[in-house]
Amino acid sequence: MFYKGEIPFVRLLIPLILGIVSAMYWQNSFKIGIVFFLFISLALLFLNLRYKSWFIFKKRWIAGIVIHCFLLIAGFILTNNSSQLFDPNHFSKTQGNALIVKVISEPKVSGDILRFSVNAEQVVQFKKTIPVDGKLLIALKLDPGKPLQLNYGDVLLIDNKFNELDPPFNPSEFNFKGYLANQQIYHQTFINRNQLLLIERNAGNKIIAFALNLRKKLVQKYQDYLPDKEASSMASTLILGYRADLSKEVISAFSKTGTMHVLSVSGMHVGIVCLLLNFLLKPLNRNNKLKILRVIILIFSIWFYTMLTGFSPSACRAAMMLTFVIAGKAFNKNQNTYNLLAISAFLLLLTNPFYLVDVGFQLSYMAVFGLVYLHPKIYHSIHIQNRFVNSVWNYSALSIAAQLATFPISIYYFHQFPLYFLLSNLFIVIPVALIMYLGIAFLFIPFDVLLEPLGLLLNWMILMVNRILISIEHLPFSSLSGLWISQTQNILLYLILASLIAIISFKNKLAFKLIMPLIFLYSISISYKVYTDLNRHELLFYSLRKNSAIAYFHNGMSTLISDLPADDQTKLFSIKPSLDSKNANPVKWITFKDLVSLPGLICSPDFLQFGDYRVVRWTPDFNYLVFSQRLKVNAVMISQNPKTDLQNILKFIDFDVLLIDATNPDYRIKKWQNEASQLKIPVHVLKKNPAFNIKL
Repeated sequence: MFYKGEIPFVRLLIPLILGIVSAMYWQNSFKIGIVFFLFISLALLFLNLRYKSWFIFKKRWIAGIVIHCFLLIAGFILTNNSSQLFDPNHFSKTQGNALIVKVISEPKVSGDILRFSVNAEQVVQFKKTIPVDGKLLIALKLDPGKPLQLNYGDVLLIDNKFNELDPPFNPSEFNFKGYLANQQIYHQTFINRNQLLLIERNAGNKIIAFALNLRKKLVQKYQDYLPDKEASSMASTLILGYRADLSKEVISAFSKTGTMHVLSVSGMHVGIVCLLLNFLLKPLNRNNKLKILRVIILIFSIWFYTMLTGFSPSACRAAMMLTFVIAGKAFNKNQNTYNLLAISAFLLLLTNPFYLVDVGFQLSYMAVFGLVYLHPKIYHSIHIQNRFVNSVWNYSALSIAAQLATFPISIYYFHQFPLYFLLSNLFIVIPVALIMYLGIAFLFIPFDVLLEPLGLLLNWMILMVNRILISIEHLPFSSLSGLWISQTQNILLYLILASLIAIISFKNKLAFKLIMPLIFLYSISISYKVYTDLNRHELLFYSLRKNSAIAYFHNGMSTLISDLPADDQTKLFSIKPSLDSKNANPVKWITFKDLVSLPGLICSPDFLQFGDYRVVRWTPDFNYLVFSQRLKVNAVMISQNPKTDLQNILKFIDFDVLLIDATNPDYRIKKWQNEASQLKIPVHVLKKNPAFNIKL
């Protein structure tokens, strides 16, 4: 059945992944999947019954095809079944006055907003309740006069009012809706303290509740004994996976130096915990009964630590692999690393198929593949006799292998590449390991006499690591940013990498034939993007929540006209990604109040001209103006809630399209939309609608 008897799960994993991917593209096809599943199951049963009489053992490929089809359909059904959007019992499909929900995540405060996810338990309809299911994201506005402490497992009564999560409205904007959809969250609600009633405390899973409460106490311990807030936050993140309090500066330093994996609880963290426990449990190696007890304690402790840190995909992968390694060694079983890797992925995907599209899951498995397969080849390519230099080269080879395996995914998701990743990893590997060991020991020490000096030492070490990384971050050309590649280009990069590996390792003839066409295709796609960006001449009217912004792209540069404050986060999340993805740098930032005259651009508070495209910005200043003659423009943009109707605008201006930005209230937007519909005027609302793009 298998070409390689040692790695059966590597082959079995492929059809399961194909089934999951196909289900994500063809959603709500559960019934079709069931039909195919029954058909394949019957075929498998029939082959088993006729195994001897039909000499199936002589035609192994038949059984192989059937099993692969079985797993493909199983993955398809499992994914569709895991998607709560099509569940008939989903709370969004039942009308009611209120919702009874249970908190299923640790509530986190951001400013005066408390955010947490809940699972709907019941819909209240007058005097009866109907059981329902489904997850909901809640943003609760805190009231200082009515303090409220919410925890995992609390049961709440809230208004049955919620909205579907908005998709990204602007080009290259982060798809928050897609991100939450992979966690089976499709709706959110914004409520205040008066719209919530606490019904019951601690009704969740007792083990998870215990782990979260324990983590909260351990985080508090770091905060009590580490004097620097940044240091205590990093200790909580590094050891316990609690990232709520990390500053943007620290995250940026780790991200731009290629050491972000340190802040994400992953294989390194779980491995360090395992090594520490293994050392402490050495006395249990005396006899077979004690060895079995040691294995049970090790596996339980690893999974408890994984739960304590939030069950991240990378930590689950490491815990799963270590479980098999520990169990295998206990029973003297031979183990194949690739098979262990495939088994852990197989079981995790059976648990949650949507792990497949999780960035942490993808990076974790690609990094481990790089360490297992590429590291020995890179390391053995250079022979070094000096022991110290050899150790440095060994870790350098590890860093290079991990970066080679993950850089296409990193560029695709994060749009940057750290040039000094080797230097950063070499400088922090030993300090981070020491911080981990010291930080774990710190949590188990009960004596203040020891905790105070140990806390100061831990504080100093963490701040030292931060200073090193910030120094590297500020070196010239520390990272390449603004790297935007498509999904196709990401796949092409991995195909080129796979071809190179096949050529170097196996002298594969097919890889020799494929690599040049692949490089040519990738080069053509990059060249076409560069050509398009340099010759771009277009306007982009952004869709924002409360503000207005227009980007003008011309000859590889861009000008942004907006009423946003300089430090507003909307620029970072809704506007900057589109500017970066179009390689439109440098960007000239101006406001609607500025009087600007540039080649191809004229800007004033009420009139804008981009090349030959003219826009009148109709504001309250126009309320009492009378035009001496009619104007002919391409577009009118209504802004800042002027007291007018479209008939009044049409008296003075001829235009092709009406734009209504988000600075206007909803009731007026609706009024103008209805009026435009009656007058048959093309209209586009720049609020909760896609951005408006014009090719010039």
